Amino acid sequence: MQNIRDSLQAIVARDAISGKEPGTAARAKTGASQKRISWRAIFGLGLIFLIMVVLLQADWRPRRSPLDRGIDALTDGQRFDLVRWEAEAISGKLTSVFRNSNEALTEEEERALVRGYLVDARRIGQLEDAIDEILSDPQGVDPIAATEQARAEVAELRERLEERATEVETILETQLAREIRALGLTTVGTGWPPPKLSFTEPPKLLVLSPRDRIERIRSVDLVSDLDNTDRETLEQAVAEQFDMVAYVTGIGGYGAWPAMIVNRFGLPWTTETIAHEWVHNYLAFHPLGWSFLQGGDAVTMNETVASIVGEELGLAVIETNYPELLPPPPVPSGEVPDPQDGTEPDEFDFRQEMRATRLVVDEFLAQGLVEEAEAFMEARRLTFVEHGYPLRVLNQAYFAFHGSYGTSPAATDPIGPKMERLRQLSPSLQAFLRLVDGLVDLEDLDAALERLEGTAGEDSGA
Repeated sequence: MQNIRDSLQAIVARDAISGKEPGTAARAKTGASQKRISWRAIFGLGLIFLIMVVLLQADWRPRRSPLDRGIDALTDGQRFDLVRWEAEAISGKLTSVFRNSNEALTEEEERALVRGYLVDARRIGQLEDAIDEILSDPQGVDPIAATEQARAEVAELRERLEERATEVETILETQLAREIRALGLTTVGTGWPPPKLSFTEPPKLLVLSPRDRIERIRSVDLVSDLDNTDRETLEQAVAEQFDMVAYVTGIGGYGAWPAMIVNRFGLPWTTETIAHEWVHNYLAFHPLGWSFLQGGDAVTMNETVASIVGEELGLAVIETNYPELLPPPPVPSGEVPDPQDGTEPDEFDFRQEMRATRLVVDEFLAQGLVEEAEAFMEARRLTFVEHGYPLRVLNQAYFAFHGSYGTSPAATDPIGPKMERLRQLSPSLQAFLRLVDGLVDLEDLDAALERLEGTAGEDSGA
């Protein structure tokens, strides 16, 4: 209890501080492409079938346990139909093969098209947030009249986005494929599987965890248009029927093929997320990806690898194509302000506070203090809300989901730091990915790290 008390006191103290017409040459080129298109389409169909076999294999597993049957009943009519979505998305991608709509654009025109598309998408997100705020709390105004102008702008922007979506997706796929080849992340000389994306709202995810420990024991894909009332109703039903905690969350990307990507968070986030989901597709053809179905540590290993590689790969896309969006270089350690020199520290550091919260929750649960842990999490949720982080849920399932990303502040297991250390010891991103794609469990990770640590020691000794 002393460790819990000390951690609580530290947190309380911080809270208190509180289109062009083509010429003759272009038409000739288009005609040549059309002669080859049937072979491209045939190859594409075969490729699509192979990728779907791998990526949809999880859907073929029988569900036999009482918990599975109960969750099926609770989510009846709300589950996401991945097979249907894949059929529709792949049909759209095959149609785009015949269009060749980007051949007349220069690279700079392509980049401008991408920038403009994502700026408009971000504007839609901002407008929709404002509309939701008015509708949820009209404060004596007519909500329909008050949101009329914003809704009209959203409708106009959505129409513009739909006209450009396929072109923008193709441009980003090509840019990512170039970086995959440049970094040597290829299979038989090509990026495999070929990066494909669709700007689509991914499904919501239902995550279940026991109350007495943080463990992701079930995940169910749900339709994307569940509102907060739908989410809370489902979470409450899980708690009542199974004495478990549930968390229904939105996600920014989904590793189907093509990958589903949200389009409203800007270019750096978009390129990183596209790359992250491509890594999942790559791993689906390797032992590490196959182990994902085992759950547990394998999930965290997969997500952490996708995060590490996705961040570097996405940043490479930005550096090559949109260098003006690169983040500033890190401040040298000797120039970091000293809190004692009169410089005011940030009032509330989300990562620091979330990690501190997770550590206390772990201590409570380790001592069997389940109700105390849950009361603490709710109190902390309110603190996050007060500081501008509108967490709807903070419970064991929240940590089970976000903690599966080893680089997240919600994670406390050693997989994240071990993977990061493995990347530091690897001579290149290619070497790192080639090493980890064959791992299947924590023992494999420890053995790989031990080998590289030993090699590094020998080199420094020499």
